[in-house]
Amino acid sequence: MKKFLIFTVTAGNGHNSAANAVKEQLEKQGAEVKVVDLLHEFCKSKSFIWVQETGYGIAVKYLTRVYNWFFRHYQKADPKKYYKSPVQSGLYKFYDKVLKLIYSYKPDSIFCSHFLPAIMISNLRKIYPIPATTFAVVTDHTICPFWEAATGIDYLLIPSEKYIPTMIKKGYKKEQLLPFGITVKHKFSKAIDKIKAREILHLQDNVFTIFVMYGGGFWSGNYNIVKNILRNIKDRQMQIIVANARDVKGKEKIEKLKKPSCVNLLNLGFVDNVELIMSASDIIIGKAGGLSTTEAVNIGLPIICCANLPEQEKANADMLVNEGAAKQYKNDKELIAILRSLLNDPKQLVEMRENVKRIRRPYATKKVADEMMACSCEYPEIEVDYDKVNDQIKKMLKKTKSK
Repeated sequence: MKKFLIFTVTAGNGHNSAANAVKEQLEKQGAEVKVVDLLHEFCKSKSFIWVQETGYGIAVKYLTRVYNWFFRHYQKADPKKYYKSPVQSGLYKFYDKVLKLIYSYKPDSIFCSHFLPAIMISNLRKIYPIPATTFAVVTDHTICPFWEAATGIDYLLIPSEKYIPTMIKKGYKKEQLLPFGITVKHKFSKAIDKIKAREILHLQDNVFTIFVMYGGGFWSGNYNIVKNILRNIKDRQMQIIVANARDVKGKEKIEKLKKPSCVNLLNLGFVDNVELIMSASDIIIGKAGGLSTTEAVNIGLPIICCANLPEQEKANADMLVNEGAAKQYKNDKELIAILRSLLNDPKQLVEMRENVKRIRRPYATKKVADEMMACSCEYPEIEVDYDKVNDQIKKMLKKTKSK
């Protein structure tokens, strides 16, 4: 049986979703798969974990301009100075644990859903043989900072061919780049028949249906969106489905809203049938995360998203708007104007759906799984003094810097 190792990092939930999508597909093809959350498994620095998880969420919501400035600044980093990447120092203390895992588990291939494990494998390979073919994925329609430090992997999945020149400037070779798209679960590869989906959800057919899924945790905004719609569109028949995830308070607040008799409101908590709800909907109002927009696009669902976004989501939104697959709003008034325009002119929605179909890439996960299933390798019999691994990596990077 083929064995595969998947590394993820909890920085938002997108990277975990990308990792689990690949895991699900590999297991479907008969493989043994081990998924490891890099920081939670090996990192003892609570501050480093906090920065990646909680700090990231706070920054993108409350310090968006500052976060975006740093994002753009580090995007311009010189690939030849990858050793100066600010994330390098946070990884020094657990290279030994990552190497020990790889050598004990002996995977035929490795998949990284975040740049941190890809950087670690790139650095380890400068000293130790790691024969497993290593894949990684870019989970947004822009190139996030720090990928220039991960050129030692074998293959990098990118959203489309247009990102090839940028990645070559980052230090990658063209043959390393796989323009497959972003990895999401197979259930988002094809929409369920709309009439059937609405029947399952006990919704009316031929009624304009909005799916509101504006994240959870730091990004929860469902209540304000639903309140705005209910207060300002009282003369048109609509169906609104809301997925509140674990935002219990938000769900309760929505439940108390007064709604016009012409609006059918399906107010849900955590759901595991997002693909069904997307298939039943005409439009989704949500975040512009790489995974969530890919899921919607692969289903064939047009998107409405806000304009005040962290840099990587801004890039996702810009791509979708430029392709005619999404619309953006800056405030409550603009959101209502967009919805009224779609209600008054259904042809707009038809055009958006056609544009969505044109840009969708639904089989990225299957493609990378097939590539991984074709991999096999043998591990050399070598003795490793794991007590010295971390210092060796640190010295190697400092030596590179001195040169």
